[in-house]
Amino acid sequence: MSRKVCERCGRPEKVCLCPFITPLENRVEIGILQHPSEVKQIKGTAIIATLSLSHCRLWEGERFSDVGDFHDWLQQGTVYLLYPELGDHAASKPVETRSLVELKQALRCAGEEGPLVKILLLDGTWRKTHKMMMLNPELQSLPRLTLHPQRTSAYRIRKQKNDQSLSTIEAIYEVLSGLEENQSFEPLLEAFEQMNQQQLAFRPVH
Repeated sequence: MSRKVCERCGRPEKVCLCPFITPLENRVEIGILQHPSEVKQIKGTAIIATLSLSHCRLWEGERFSDVGDFHDWLQQGTVYLLYPELGDHAASKPVETRSLVELKQALRCAGEEGPLVKILLLDGTWRKTHKMMMLNPELQSLPRLTLHPQRTSAYRIRKQKNDQSLSTIEAIYEVLSGLEENQSFEPLLEAFEQMNQQQLAFRPVH
C-alpha cells in the first residue's frame, strides 16, 4: 500500500510540515535553485521557505538548460547570490561582493524607487552546489552576498560542512532578518525546529 502524501508540502502525511507553517510577507524576493538530489530529500529545508514566504521561487535542476524560466528571473532586477568565495575557481572577472550590512545600507539609500533586489540560494550539499557553480558560469558572475552567522546551525538531523555552515532555511532567515526591519521571520526557525524534532523522533533512543 502506498503512503499517503500531503498535497501541499509533498511529504508523507506522518512527516507533514503544514501544521508548522506561518505565512509571512517578505519584500526581498528569494530564489532557490535546488539540485535534483534534494527534491525528495526528507531532511531538506527549502520547502519551509516556499510554503511560508509570499515572494519565493524554487527551481529544480543542475544546469540552466534544465530549468524553465530561471534565466528570465535572473534578468529582472539585481540578483545577489548567497554563496562563499570560490577561491581558485573564481569567475574570470571580479564580482561585486557585499555583506548583509552593506546591502541593507544600499537598499535604505535607494528607497522605494531603487532597483529590484533579489537573493538567490543554491540548495544542496556543498559538493553538489559547487558542481552547479562550475557547470554554470552565469552563477559565478552574479554579485555576491556574504553572511557572517552570529549563531551556529541548529541542523541536528543532517551533517554540516563546518561550524559556519547553515541550512537553507537558516540562511534565508539571516538574510531576510538582516534586510527587512518591519517583519519578524522567527516562524521560519520555529518551523525548522519542529522539523528537527519530527525527524529526531524516528531515531532510536540510546
